[in-house]
Amino acid sequence: MLTPDHMKKVVDQYLAAINAGDMQSATNIYADNAAVEDPVGTEPKRGDDILQFYTAAFANGAKVELTGPVRISAKAAAFPFRAEINQPENKILIVDVIDIFEFDDAGNVVKMTAHFGPSNITVRDA
Repeated sequence: MLTPDHMKKVVDQYLAAINAGDMQSATNIYADNAAVEDPVGTEPKRGDDILQFYTAAFANGAKVELTGPVRISAKAAAFPFRAEINQPENKILIVDVIDIFEFDDAGNVVKMTAHFGPSNITVRDA
């Protein structure tokens, strides 16, 4: 059954999996028919492309952390977080993001949208 507690736990599991470098676990939250639009405005990834996207995006490692509370409404969870993604040449890409997960009745994520733009991205030395 889909509950606010379940949706919050899925967000926590997702972030923990990314921090652990376990992209398979990070993508296990998705339903078979899920779509990932990251960032919003790009072609949604589906099926095996979702795991490939996460694997490529976090290939060099990343740290993600909530920067505010998870907001729950109906069948959705929105959450602000900061991603610090390791880049070549000792650089770290910092992205301030709001992700929105839309859930099905079984508690799986059927749609994820990542909301950020150029003004939310900075780079610093490692």
